[in-house]
Amino acid sequence: MSVDEKQKEMLIEKAGALAESYEITYHGCSQVTLKAIQDALAGVIDVGNGNAFKAASALVGGVARSGEVCGALLGALMAVSLVFGRDKLKPTIVSEGYRKALEISYKVFDEFKEFFGSVRCRDIQMKLFGKYYNLRNPLELDEFFSSGNANKCGKVTKIAAKIATKAILENLAK
Repeated sequence: MSVDEKQKEMLIEKAGALAESYEITYHGCSQVTLKAIQDALAGVIDVGNGNAFKAASALVGGVARSGEVCGALLGALMAVSLVFGRDKLKPTIVSEGYRKALEISYKVFDEFKEFFGSVRCRDIQMKLFGKYYNLRNPLELDEFFSSGNANKCGKVTKIAAKIATKAILENLAK
């Protein structure tokens, strides 16, 4: 299925707005990014189901709140893989889905990294908040939420969702 340019822009903006809103309301960067893309593209393309959403649970806060690879980016990459990735276990060298998912994911990863200067949650936190919160530490987690900085992660989920949605839509017809 392909969409025209106006519809594509609308869907990209919708995914971004949903991701930001979901992050501010519910939190959980990896899940809200994936869910926003799923909801924005519903009726256009299947982007997984509730099981995929559930599988994104532990990817928040830079993978299990470790501050490593940004959960919003991981949720975005999950969406790309749900649309284009391999659907059964077979050697990677013969899997067209595997190749295509990686090819598209390289672009999503690189664009996200260019925008934020890093893909690491702790680095993005430093850029956005001027400080890194160890989200595994209950006191720092409380400070993260009480300071309002948790809501600033909505910007990150918004950008990740927009980048991935754009990449998905641009590659549907290919």
